[in-house]
Amino acid sequence: MSATAPSVLRQKPEPLRPFKVGANGFLVLGAGHLALAAAAALGDPTPQQEAASAAMRASSMTLMGLERSTLDLVNGMSSVMALFVIACALLARFAVRHSPALVERRTAFGWTLLCASLVGLAISVLLLPLPPIVVLTVTSCAFALSLRRATP
Repeated sequence: MSATAPSVLRQKPEPLRPFKVGANGFLVLGAGHLALAAAAALGDPTPQQEAASAAMRASSMTLMGLERSTLDLVNGMSSVMALFVIACALLARFAVRHSPALVERRTAFGWTLLCASLVGLAISVLLLPLPPIVVLTVTSCAFALSLRRATP
């Protein structure tokens, strides 16, 4: 009698689970950014923060007839980009639910999200604090694993 178990056919791990992790990471990144921005706006600024805000309010630029302070531009771009990250995350989650073949096969859809995550990670490493670096490291690994598991 043999002590070895009969051979079991191993299924290839599915790409949907890591893709969902990546999409949820984008959702956490965008929502977390908006939550922290709101908390910072509601909190009491330090003297250094108040001085920086005053300097940005004093500096303005006119683009296509609209004058905006540097503070308005920074806050506006930050908020809009966070909303776009949330929208991207929701679209990725909807795709997994309604068209899983986009993820189960190696398509431009998965590659686009991996590239966006990697570029975001590179920018974060150069310019941002630790939380987005951690989240984008997780999302990049998740999207890469999903593509590795996907059918060519």
